[in-house]
Amino acid sequence: MSAEVRTGSSLSAATQHAVARHQPHGRLLHPTATIATLTTMAGTRAQPAGTDAGADADEAVVVQAICAAQSLGGPVASTLDTASALLRERAVIRSEAQAHSAQARLSARVLTGVPLVFAGWSLASSRSFRAALFSPVGLASAALGGLCNLVGWWWMRRIVTSATS
Repeated sequence: MSAEVRTGSSLSAATQHAVARHQPHGRLLHPTATIATLTTMAGTRAQPAGTDAGADADEAVVVQAICAAQSLGGPVASTLDTASALLRERAVIRSEAQAHSAQARLSARVLTGVPLVFAGWSLASSRSFRAALFSPVGLASAALGGLCNLVGWWWMRRIVTSATS
């Protein structure tokens, strides 16, 4: 958008071209969005349920930069470049968080999968294991162990997801 504004296009035309070119569109940035609708909707941008907080925050930066450039004037291209730099910085931070959480994600998968693989292997290869497993105490222990495994997987996933968001 800043390059288009630098070549003489209006902010409105640059916004329309940018929104039309890039998919997916967000809640505010859609093909029929205009500067006027962005300005009015930017004030009521409650996050819809089930949306990605990072994507919604990035969209809010874009909308805020467009609205500020429109209402305040001044060097519009510079305002858009600054917003772009902020979005690139946020993307780098999210990528680094993903990279740093890779070991935790792998550990969670291994710690979830190993007991299941071991139980499956033992069930297939050991008659005494099958006898113990299908006893009332064995079934209760297996159910409790499976529940603990599921809760541990969910908890670890929640921790890693909150660290990377």
